[in-house]
Amino acid sequence: MEAFLKKKFIVFQAEERLAFRELGLSIGLKSLDRLWKILKEVPILNEEVTLIVKVLRSYTPLAKDVEEFWLKPENRSVETWIEHIDINEVMLATSLIPDGYLEI
Repeated sequence: MEAFLKKKFIVFQAEERLAFRELGLSIGLKSLDRLWKILKEVPILNEEVTLIVKVLRSYTPLAKDVEEFWLKPENRSVETWIEHIDINEVMLATSLIPDGYLEI
C-alpha cells in the first residue's frame, strides 16, 4: 500500500492507469471490514494476520477515491478502459456492490 501511495496514483490521468487493477484493490479494501469482523468473532492463533488487517483497514477510504474516478464518463472513454472494458465493467460493478461477491 505504501509503495502504491508513494506513486500518488491519484494524480495520474486515466490513460496512465489500469482500472481493473485499481478496482481489484478497491474490492480487497472493502473486504477488510468483513474480515475484521470474522477475526474478532473467531480469534485465530496468528496475531500477525490480525495486525495486518488492522493496519490495512486504515486504507479503506481509498476505495471510494478509486470508484469515484472510474465512475466519471470521461475516464471510461480512454483507450486503457476500452481495451479491457469487459473486466473493467465487472470489477467496477463488484466494487460498487460487493455484497453480491463478498460474503461472510
